[in-house]
Formats: sequence, structure tokens, C-alpha cells
Amino acid sequence: MSQTKADLVREVLGELFSLASGQAPNAEDTAWVEQRIEPALALLARKNVIYIADAGAIADEAFDPLVAYLAQVCGPKFGRPRDFAARQAAEEELRLVQRIGTGTGALLTVDPGLRRRHPRSLTGQI
Repeated sequence: MSQTKADLVREVLGELFSLASGQAPNAEDTAWVEQRIEPALALLARKNVIYIADAGAIADEAFDPLVAYLAQVCGPKFGRPRDFAARQAAEEELRLVQRIGTGTGALLTVDPGLRRRHPRSLTGQI
């Protein structure tokens, strides 16, 4: 399952304003945060933190750290001081989400059937 851009905006504003459950955020604030999402996602991709192709379909595992990151990006507009440690922590968590598996640790090899034989390699001369 995935989260939408509207879910993301609502959660970021909730983080910034501590909105009560069911309370609707201001339309102007919603529009401002929504405009910041695409540039923030582009920056995260450029920094090789995480690539999210569609802001309308955010993977569940990336959602909470992305909310934390965007709250730090948008915070100064709403009177919150910049917290670079919190922003860095959110980026690190997004990097962990981006990783795919841990691997086996085994060395990669080439299937012998795929190796191209060079005529000189048969005589031991290269």
C-alpha cells in the first residue's frame, strides 16, 4: 500500500502545527507545503538519498522519514528553527529504506559458458 501527496501534506502540517485529529489545515499552508514536495524529492534523488518517482504513491516505509524530512525543510516558513541534526537523521533513515537487501557477501563470478575465448588465451599467451 502507498500514501498519497495529500497524506504527506497533511502529516507534514500536522508535524509543524500539532493539528488535532480531524482538524483541517489552512489552504494557503497546504498549497505552500505541496509546492515544496517536488523540489525536496528532486534534491533527495540528486543527493542519492532516495528516489521517489511519484509523489502521489509514496511507499509506506518511506512515508514517516519523508514527513520528518519535509517538516525540517518547511519548518522555517512556519517559525520553527532549522534542526540540521533532525534533517540529517531523516535523510539517513531514507537511505536505509532505499537499500535493497544486504547481499550474500559472496564474490560475483561469470558463468563459464558466457566467457568469450580469445585464440591467444588457449596457448597461455595474452
